[in-house]
Amino acid sequence: MRPTKRSAQLLAAITIVLVSFVSLRAQTDTPRPDGWRGLVLNVSTPDDAIRLFGPPAKDKDKTALDPVRPLSWLSDKYKQKVFRTLTYKKLQGFKQVQLSFHENKLVLVSMEAPNAEFEKEWIDPDDLESLFAATFKPHRRKYKSKLPPPAEFQANEPAELQKDDYDYWYDMIAVTENSFIVAVADNYKYIDGLFESRDTKKRKEINARGTRYPGYVSEIEIISRTLASP
Repeated sequence: MRPTKRSAQLLAAITIVLVSFVSLRAQTDTPRPDGWRGLVLNVSTPDDAIRLFGPPAKDKDKTALDPVRPLSWLSDKYKQKVFRTLTYKKLQGFKQVQLSFHENKLVLVSMEAPNAEFEKEWIDPDDLESLFAATFKPHRRKYKSKLPPPAEFQANEPAELQKDDYDYWYDMIAVTENSFIVAVADNYKYIDGLFESRDTKKRKEINARGTRYPGYVSEIEIISRTLASP
C-alpha cells in the first residue's frame, strides 16, 4: 500500500522532531569546561535555564554569591548583592544545583553531588576530566594560604599530592580560558577504636577502585573568570 501525501508529511514531521531532539540532547550532554547541560557561562540567561529545566524551587534576585570554595583568584565582586540565583532540587543527578547570573548572564554553577556513603551513583574525582573536558589538579587545603596565579597554577602545580595530603578533604581545580572549576573531594579519615566502624568499611569500599585520586566529589562549582581579580 503506497503512503498518502498526508502520512508522508506526518512521517517527515516526526523525523524532524526526532532529529532535533537527538541534536539537542547531544548539545546538552557534550562536556565543556565553560558550561553545563546546555548552559554556557557569560552567554546563557535565566530564561534559558527555565526553558531547559523548568521553574526553579527558588528564584532570588539581588543576592551575593556564597561559593563553597571561594578561590583567592576571585575579586570581591561575588560579595556584592547584584546576582540572581535560581535553585533547583534533584536536577540531572545532583541533589541541588544553583545557577547564578550577573547582568542576565550565567556566571556560576554550583552543584551538590550525591553522597557516596549513602548513594549508589556518585562522582569519582578521577572522572572530572571526562565530565568537563578539562585538566584538573589536586590541591591541598592550607589555612589562609593563597593559590599561585592561575597560569602558574596550571603550569606548575603537581598532578599528584603526598599520600597524607588527601586525608579528610582536598580540592580538584581546573583552569580554563573562560572558567575556573573547583570540585571538593571528600576523603574523610575515620578513627576507630578496637572494632572497625561501618563508616570506615564504607570508606574503604569507596577507595577500593584503586583510582588515582581517593574519596568522592561532594561539591562542584563552575565559575566565570569575569569574577576574577584583574
